[in-house]
Amino acid sequence: MTMPDDAPRAPLTSAEVRALFTPRALRGTWLEIEAALAETQAELGLIPAEAAQAIRAVASFDVIDAEALARDIARTRAPIVSLVRALAEAAGDPAGGYVHWGATTQNVIQTGRTMAMKRAHGAFLARFDRVLGQLADMAEREARTLTVARTNRRHALPVTWGFKLAAWIEEWLRHRDRLSEAAPRVFCAQWGGAVGAMHAVGPQGAALNARLSARLGLGHMRVPSRAAQDGTAEYVMLMGLFGATCAKIARDLFTLMADEIDEVAEDVGDEVVGSSTMPHKVNSKIAVEAIALAARLRAQVTLAFDAMQPSHEGDASSSLMVAPMIAEVCPLAVELAETMEELFAALRLDPDRMRRNLDLTGEYVASENLMMVLGPVIGRTRAHDILHHAIADAGDDRALSDKLLSPGVLPAGVEPAQVRAALDPAAYVGQSVEMALEMADVARQVLRTP
Repeated sequence: MTMPDDAPRAPLTSAEVRALFTPRALRGTWLEIEAALAETQAELGLIPAEAAQAIRAVASFDVIDAEALARDIARTRAPIVSLVRALAEAAGDPAGGYVHWGATTQNVIQTGRTMAMKRAHGAFLARFDRVLGQLADMAEREARTLTVARTNRRHALPVTWGFKLAAWIEEWLRHRDRLSEAAPRVFCAQWGGAVGAMHAVGPQGAALNARLSARLGLGHMRVPSRAAQDGTAEYVMLMGLFGATCAKIARDLFTLMADEIDEVAEDVGDEVVGSSTMPHKVNSKIAVEAIALAARLRAQVTLAFDAMQPSHEGDASSSLMVAPMIAEVCPLAVELAETMEELFAALRLDPDRMRRNLDLTGEYVASENLMMVLGPVIGRTRAHDILHHAIADAGDDRALSDKLLSPGVLPAGVEPAQVRAALDPAAYVGQSVEMALEMADVARQVLRTP
């Protein structure tokens, strides 16, 4: 069945994104670039219009023999030379003589790779925003679900699960902003001839650079130096940052799945097996995958920084680093976004277990609240010291209020009901609920904005 043009389309999968960087797919972008180059040059009067039409007519694998081209590339080890020869032969004389006019190999290869990157990025953003929508739904749903915040892996203060999600949403949105801001720097054609100074096309070079880039759906650099790889490195760095956030979230959830904590679980179905030897094991399948994918993604950042240091006006060693790096980064980023979407879809919370864990520290966990209540009466520092020593003396007895309400511990005038109310963990979650609902709303507003 043919899908209507206005029907919603599912984003490319990570496997489909990986296919964008196969030799055949990339060579397809080169053919498109050569045809667009000829058309743009014809508009500027640099080559005959008839030549551009003839080049466009044969610039596809419907005409060019992909396997023969691959064999010739293996022989010449100069991919664009082989491509230009095949295209020129197919276009015939005199049109074939205008193929690749004033261009160089890296113009075509780098621009083709950027076209593939941009398409892959569209798939990534679609997955990225789907996860953002999941986070918004969860933050609203769990805005009031009581849990404990942990710092240095120990109980800190009562919060709600919505608060945790609100923090993840805002971090997710910061990544979105960074990617949006970087896009004009990243998705640029590299078009300036042999070294970037437009020697072969002269005064028409700037116009050719701008028009051709726009025709290909890309931005352009004013000085299209072959040695300028910082845009690519920036993109890889941003993907590394995204990977770090995903790993942080996945590790947090992975830890909360431990038997000793057991506050969350992955609902992956009864048929999924945890261990080949221990029937009782219910191991994480999705969070651990996210952690591993994120590590692989972050590992590319160091290579990106090396690749952005070609010598002088460019050298092949940099290009040989960039090509496999981008072919790895783009599908990895999409796969990681897919995995995070799967993780949040499968996540199941256990509020009862969260409350039992919170109660392990009893009234201690709300001691800051009582300190702030007592502060106006006896001063914050003195209140802190009294509570600190009372907790130390109480030991394993979590009923802090009983210790504090012993004669002579607190100043006269402090009401027992006031002390007990201040030490109720459920009543001391700060602005957790408000933050959760606010960030859920912010996320939805962003997703509604074109």
